[in-house]
Amino acid sequence: MNRGATAQMQLCPVRPGDVLGDKFRVEQVLGQGGMGVVVAATHLQLDERVALKFLLPAALARPDVVARFAREARAAAKIKSEHIARVSDVGTLPDGAPYMVMEYLEGHDLGQLLRRDGALPPTLALDYVLQACEALAEAHTLGIIHRDLKPANLFLTLERDGTQTIKVLDFGISKVADAPEAGLTTSEAMLGSPLYMSPEQMMSSSQVDPRSDIWSLGVTLYELMSRQNPFAGESLPEICSRILQGEPTDLHALRPHLPVELAAVIRRCLAKSPDQRFATVGELALALQPFAPGCERSIQRIQRRLAGGDPSASSVRSLGRSSHLPGSLPPASPSS
Repeated sequence: MNRGATAQMQLCPVRPGDVLGDKFRVEQVLGQGGMGVVVAATHLQLDERVALKFLLPAALARPDVVARFAREARAAAKIKSEHIARVSDVGTLPDGAPYMVMEYLEGHDLGQLLRRDGALPPTLALDYVLQACEALAEAHTLGIIHRDLKPANLFLTLERDGTQTIKVLDFGISKVADAPEAGLTTSEAMLGSPLYMSPEQMMSSSQVDPRSDIWSLGVTLYELMSRQNPFAGESLPEICSRILQGEPTDLHALRPHLPVELAAVIRRCLAKSPDQRFATVGELALALQPFAPGCERSIQRIQRRLAGGDPSASSVRSLGRSSHLPGSLPPASPSS
C-alpha cells in the first residue's frame, strides 16, 4: 500500500476485512474528499462488488453535513434512471455513523478526461451532457434540483455491452423544490462549486429552480468543448464577480470550428437572468439536437420523461416557465 493509500485508510472509519451488518466486507479505499470517503466492498451473500460511502470523523461533527449525506441517499434512491449511481441501501456503524451502499462503477469522471485528453469533440461532449439530461429530467420531474453539476460529477463508465454511459454523481446538496432547508447557517448556505454556480445560486442557494442546473450544464458544455471555464478567476471574489457581472469569452472565438448556432445555445444557458435561459432540460435538448447526431434516443427519453412525469412534475415545470474515473474510481464524489 502506497503512502497516499495508507493516509486515506488512517482517516477511514473502516478497515479492509471489516464486515458491516453481516453483509459487506470492506476491500479498499477508492477515493477520499474533504468530507467523505468511498470504499470498495463485497456483498457476501450475493458475491457482488459494491461501493460504500462514509463521512469522515470531522464531518460527522457537523449536523448540516450529516443532513446533506442523508439527503443524497434519499435523492439517489428516488431517481430511477440508468444515468445516476444507484443507492441500494443505507446503514450505520456501531458508533452510529451513517453509510450508504452504492452501485460500484469503473471508469473516470469528465474532469479527469479533460485533464488527460483536452477538449472533447463537440459530438462527444453533447452525447455525454444529453445523457446527464436524462437523469436531470427524472430529477426535475420529482422536484429535485442537483445544484452541483460539473465535469467532476459526470462519471463515464463502460457497460457490459461496451457502451459508454454517463452517471450523474453527488446529489448531496440537491434541493427539493419549494422545500425549506432547515439547519443551514448563513455561512453554510452557499452550497456548490463556485465555478459552476448560477448567479441566483450564488446569491441564495435556497432560491433556485431547474434553470440553475441548466446554467451549470452550460458551463460544463463550454468547458468540455474548450478546456476553459468561462468564469475562471484567481480568487473566489473574482470568480463571483465574473459570474454575477462579467461575460464569458465567446465560445466560437475559442473554437472557430464550432457552429455559431451551437455556441449561441450554450451562451443562452449562461444568461444572467433565469428567464432568458431554457426553461427545462427538454428545451435545451431540442436546441442541441441539430448538433448531436446519434443522440436521438436520449432526446426522446428526456421529452417522454418530462411529458409523462408524476403530478409533482407540474410544479417544477411551472417554476421553469415563470422565473431551481482513469482506473477504478468511486461511484460518487466523496466530498460530502
